[in-house]
Amino acid sequence: MFDRRSAIFGSFSAFCTYALLHEARAAVGTDSRLSPRRWLLRQDELARGLKNGTLTQIAWHDEVNALAREVDVSAIAAEIRRARLVSAGTPFGHDPRKRLVRFIGEDGQPARLSYGTALFDFGEGNVITPHAHKHMASAHMVIDGKVRIRTFDRVGDSENALLIRPTSDHTAEEGEAAAMTTARDNIHWFAPRSPRAMTFDVIVDGLDAGKERYVIQPVDPLGGTWLDSHTLRAPLLTFGESSRRYASTT
Repeated sequence: MFDRRSAIFGSFSAFCTYALLHEARAAVGTDSRLSPRRWLLRQDELARGLKNGTLTQIAWHDEVNALAREVDVSAIAAEIRRARLVSAGTPFGHDPRKRLVRFIGEDGQPARLSYGTALFDFGEGNVITPHAHKHMASAHMVIDGKVRIRTFDRVGDSENALLIRPTSDHTAEEGEAAAMTTARDNIHWFAPRSPRAMTFDVIVDGLDAGKERYVIQPVDPLGGTWLDSHTLRAPLLTFGESSRRYASTT
């Protein structure tokens, strides 16, 4: 059986920072938005700040979401088309197709960055079921179609369950991003709301020294129990249980 946990956060090739800096310095124009390569370099700056502790998780969360508004989605899509896309394997359950994005530097070689990148390609029947995270952060920008994004804060752990608090439920369109950290929106859930949709994902893992690089925990908010008007005790699930309980229409 395909291991979804491994596929979601497989190894990533990264960018050549020197090449990105060279292009960023050379780019001159009247459009106030960032060029795709300068935008990707800014993502690298934020990822390095998060890893070395000069940027808090909350600051990274908010800056990455804001950064999505500073680039033309079509320009990012064009940059992705020039990259090497590598299949992450057969999707598990209702998961969307995942491809790793290996951007190419000006020298024609895989470039290096401090984060991983991937595309998730949704059809109408696909869903990324609700799940929590440890030791990592990620951001998910819609670059095609519409995606319903539901997020929750993780406010505590209980035996075989998590204590969570709903933070957002909206349909994101092209150019909108949803970030996740331990400190904010740690649980998320994605379902397409158009015949086709796609997200471009930035992933920063290994944030807690001496711990696993990441942990993914499927969780069941719809099967949870409200402890008060804001906090829900949501049972933890296996990946198989999560896939059986949550469909794209849920």
